Amino acid sequence: MLKNKRFKPALAPTLIVVLMTGVLVSLGVWQLHRAEQKLQLLQRYENAPRLPALAATGLESDLATHWREYRYRRVRLMGAYDAGHQILLENQISHGRVGVMVITPFILADSGAVVLVNRGWTAAAGAAREVIENGPAAAPRRVRGLLNHPPAVGMRLGSPDDSKQGWPKPMPYVDLEWMALQLGRPVLPWVVLLARDEADGYHRDWRPSVRMGPEKHKGYAVQWFSLAGALVFLFVAGSMKPENRGGCGQGKTRETK
Repeated sequence: MLKNKRFKPALAPTLIVVLMTGVLVSLGVWQLHRAEQKLQLLQRYENAPRLPALAATGLESDLATHWREYRYRRVRLMGAYDAGHQILLENQISHGRVGVMVITPFILADSGAVVLVNRGWTAAAGAAREVIENGPAAAPRRVRGLLNHPPAVGMRLGSPDDSKQGWPKPMPYVDLEWMALQLGRPVLPWVVLLARDEADGYHRDWRPSVRMGPEKHKGYAVQWFSLAGALVFLFVAGSMKPENRGGCGQGKTRETK
């Protein structure tokens, strides 16, 4: 029974448990933080259509310092497509099929800078020929879409392959600096997801790219906190030792006459 035991932890196990508990709790807190980030991202996407559309003019400096505030905001561009320098972003999945994203430079009328417009997904087979034959006209136009950052990549193995002659170029990722050199113009550090009802687009089913939703992150957080709690419980239970009641004066003394 517990009333006959005392908590007597050894030094080495105590240090190990403290360290492991700290790690487990930190992992749980990190999962909660990620859940909050994903929740804010989804809420921003849902609320963006209710906010007024932005004009691209003057956004360059604001986007560099307050990017998260503008992500998924509606934006209007005035200028013209450069259909002669398009990118086919490879290994893009849509409804279980492998294809490419067609990314087309858009030259802004006021500054001459370039915004990359993601015109949507199309099947990989025959994509280059299709993009060439159905490229957008270079006439001035107004384009609407959603602001986003360039597609992220896990690892960049060198620079884009310049040995592939001609355009459109199939590429594994978007390299803004490389594009600026190819175009001879500054390329702004964001892309526009072409609105679904805009002309000259492909399949567009824009939504936040969230591989793991907020609820899953919270579930992992519960698991980490539970492991931390179980570890502490086992440590406390294993450190309970029987109380030593030994002492003097317990034996019988011989009577003297």
